[in-house]
Amino acid sequence: MSSKRKRTAVDVFFDTVGAIVPSCGPALRMVERAQERPLKIGERVVLFYNSPLCLHCSCNRAKFKEERAKMKKLDAQRRTQKLR
Repeated sequence: MSSKRKRTAVDVFFDTVGAIVPSCGPALRMVERAQERPLKIGERVVLFYNSPLCLHCSCNRAKFKEERAKMKKLDAQRRTQKLR
C-alpha cells in the first residue's frame, strides 16, 4: 500500500471547504484545550468561529455544550484565583 496518493482537484476542493466551514472537530479540540489552560487569542478565534459546529448536522452538539459548560466553569475559577 502506498501512503502517498495523487490528490485530485476534488480532494483539494473538499479540504478547502472543510477548512472554511465551521466544524465540530476544531471546536471540540479548543473547548478541551481551554479546560487544560487559558486559550491564546488565535485559539479563541478558532473556538468562536467553529462554535456553530457543523451547519448540516448536530453530531456533537450535546458533547460540545457539556464541554463548553465545563470550560466556562474552569475559566471562572481561574479568574477568581487571579483576583485573590
